[in-house]
Amino acid sequence: MDDIPFPLTSTQLHTIVPHSARIYDYFLQGKDNFPADREAGEAALQVFPYVAEAARANRRFLHRVVQYLAEQAGVSQFLDVGTGIPTSPNLHEVAQGVRPDPICQDELRRGLSIN
Repeated sequence: MDDIPFPLTSTQLHTIVPHSARIYDYFLQGKDNFPADREAGEAALQVFPYVAEAARANRRFLHRVVQYLAEQAGVSQFLDVGTGIPTSPNLHEVAQGVRPDPICQDELRRGLSIN
């Protein structure tokens, strides 16, 4: 890590420094990770060989819980707090697939048309 430029600022994307969210993305076979993240992920796999499967199981569990809460328990609002990288399907995509909210869909369309 001697080649990492210090000080690191919060506004810079440091692709040579592994980040837990990008390592998790790597375990999920995502596309938003860099060589440093993959290297750290491979090192983690040497210590805990099932960590990638555990990450995927965690996502499957999240999807099942959101589907149940939206379908069976009538929950219509979810708050997803975290530092992770959005992974599809994300919490709001799962919830919207089960219980579409017309107001959220209008806001989404409006936001997409502006950008």
